Amino acid sequence: MDNYLLLEIGIFFLSGFVHGVVGFGFPMVATPLLSLFLTLKESVLYTLFPTMIVNANVIKKSGTFKSIWKEYKLLILSVLLGSFIGTNFLIIFYDDSYRLLLALVILLYLNTSYIKLSLYEIIQSNPKKMMFFFGFISGIVSGLVNIMIPVLIIYILESKIEKNKSIAVMNFCFFISKSIQIVIFGAYGSFSFEFLALMIPIVIFSLFGLFMGTKIRNRVDENMYKKILRFSLWVLAFYLFTDYFLK
Repeated sequence: MDNYLLLEIGIFFLSGFVHGVVGFGFPMVATPLLSLFLTLKESVLYTLFPTMIVNANVIKKSGTFKSIWKEYKLLILSVLLGSFIGTNFLIIFYDDSYRLLLALVILLYLNTSYIKLSLYEIIQSNPKKMMFFFGFISGIVSGLVNIMIPVLIIYILESKIEKNKSIAVMNFCFFISKSIQIVIFGAYGSFSFEFLALMIPIVIFSLFGLFMGTKIRNRVDENMYKKILRFSLWVLAFYLFTDYFLK
């Protein structure tokens, strides 16, 4: 891994920058790029600390910690439960087919307009059940493939949550998910002194990228933000399919 240090730093800077611009996406960018020369498990491991710290930074600057927790604590706690289960599966029972299943779910959602499927009324009629469901599934997916954003995006778009609140909600969920993953990986003895030392420059450059990207975020309006969310899902689905079939 040390032979790729400069490349890794560049990847984490880019991931932080993208996260700063749109308010999410750190592991979504870092995981596929790292997996070009690392295993999926290693890619997840190396994104844990920088992702958690980037998320904490965004939450702190949003100044909405208490209000988000009060309104979405069921979503956040269900993410915690799902992440616990998914991460243990990643470490013990991982199978590449998990990626393919996620890609199929994303494509199904992106084509709901053609099959006239809408989740808005279901979410509004059963807010607590749907909040738990989407949080739990998001956590499972995060634990398995380190990319929980597709399921959260579906929930946010269908719940019609406005931009600034959605950014805070997503980062809160990411933070909780990464926290439990760190605990689990630590319990399996995954963190050496050398690994933790390597995290220092990686975290610094991740935060620098975040700072640069945040300066651009205010230029992204609500409509453009929704387009970015949908585009992100298309990119993720394409990546998951090609990664599964070409490996």
